[in-house]
Amino acid sequence: MALKCIVLENNPDREVRHAAVLEAVRKYLGSDEIMVNYGETGKPSITGAKKYISVTTTGDKMIVALSDSPVGIDGEYLPRYAESRTDYAMLADRFFSGEESEYVRSGATVVDEKERFMKIWTRKEAYVKCTGKGVADFPSFSVVESDKLVAKLGNIPLKKFSINFEGCEDYLFAIAGNLK
Repeated sequence: MALKCIVLENNPDREVRHAAVLEAVRKYLGSDEIMVNYGETGKPSITGAKKYISVTTTGDKMIVALSDSPVGIDGEYLPRYAESRTDYAMLADRFFSGEESEYVRSGATVVDEKERFMKIWTRKEAYVKCTGKGVADFPSFSVVESDKLVAKLGNIPLKKFSINFEGCEDYLFAIAGNLK
């Protein structure tokens, strides 16, 4: 298994989400002995199988990524941002590197700024989920180089990721990891 993504329904209750993830992972890997544990930063891990896991929740979907190597996935539900009056350039200044902040600001319109912000955010979030870092580490690395999104950070590939499910066009996903 190089990469398997499981699409589940999101739920506001953390325990319900955990139970759904556990059931899906056990079913897919074929063992009731498997456990999904969460570290201090909330990063999930699997015991009972030599697999890596990452989970993202956004909108009404929860995506579980399973892999033979470290993986990170993040997603954003785009309609949530449609009417937003958030100043994404200001948020970029706060959370991103200087180069990333400039990339956000160089969008021709406010809509471009939102889109650029979300592309950076999902890639950074996927990267920290893959490496075990956190949002506090966001300013210490950049996923933009020469006004372009990078395809690799260190030795970890980063890319836009498509998952097919009803309504998938309303979501933006990014994935990080050495996946086949």
